[in-house]
Amino acid sequence: MDAKLILVACLLLLCRAGTAAAAAAAGCSLSSIIVSQSDAHDWAHGKPVYAVTVRNTCGCPQSDVKVDCAGYDTTFEPDVAKFKVIGGGLCLINDGAPVVQGQDVTFRYAWSKKFEFQPVSSTVAC
Repeated sequence: MDAKLILVACLLLLCRAGTAAAAAAAGCSLSSIIVSQSDAHDWAHGKPVYAVTVRNTCGCPQSDVKVDCAGYDTTFEPDVAKFKVIGGGLCLINDGAPVVQGQDVTFRYAWSKKFEFQPVSSTVAC
């Protein structure tokens, strides 16, 4: 096979890969961070326990994910490497490390009601 033909084929493949990565990054946004909760069917200090899952539906990692946690309280502390109150009504997910598609971050807390952990900021890295 001709060396020029191989070079052209390689360049076309690289361009296609770059376009796919750019398209993935373009589709990534804060709305790609989904927070869901369920009843853990457990109790702690007289309060129901809730299981929280933070999922990134985007193909690009998102780091420094912060959620609104104003008024948050619990009868036991979740793993601070997964969920940490940082003040000002904000909480940090995964200690600021990337939340990657297919690798959900989970934590549990116990209180008399569920808290709505709405994502407020993240940094997309593609």
